[in-house]
Amino acid sequence: MCSSSHSKSSYAEIMQLKHANREQLIRAIREATTEDLEASAQSIKDVMRSSQDPSQRRQRIAPPAFSKCD
Repeated sequence: MCSSSHSKSSYAEIMQLKHANREQLIRAIREATTEDLEASAQSIKDVMRSSQDPSQRRQRIAPPAFSKCD
């Protein structure tokens, strides 16, 4: 998730990077405390509820603190 390259990559390289990123995220979720998971879920719910105007619904949500790269 943290390493990115703007150079041309083969399909296999892209898929390998996607797999590694997915595994890293799954590991972060498994290792996160219940409190961290609940706080992240609440943050997402708050963002989803806060905007009634459809044009304002899509916005970037920062990744959860427990998934930050070292």
